[in-house]
Amino acid sequence: MASEKQAVVDELYNKYHNTLKLLEQALIENDVLRAELAEKPTEVEVEKIVEVEADIDLNTPDAIAELERKVEQKLAANAEREQ
Repeated sequence: MASEKQAVVDELYNKYHNTLKLLEQALIENDVLRAELAEKPTEVEVEKIVEVEADIDLNTPDAIAELERKVEQKLAANAEREQ
């Protein structure tokens, strides 16, 4: 009976030992990664070019075209008066 209980305890210690080995390896890898990150720049500029296709009507609206025409006429009239 004592040997069965001891076997269970030994099994637990083996699993604990393996877990500690994995943790140790992870900590070593973490130190290596930290060292690699310390060597790399913390800020990197990236130029990004984005092309967008859009169906946009760029024709001047009639109301604006009419106002432009009126302004041009008034400017022309003012220029004639100054001569």
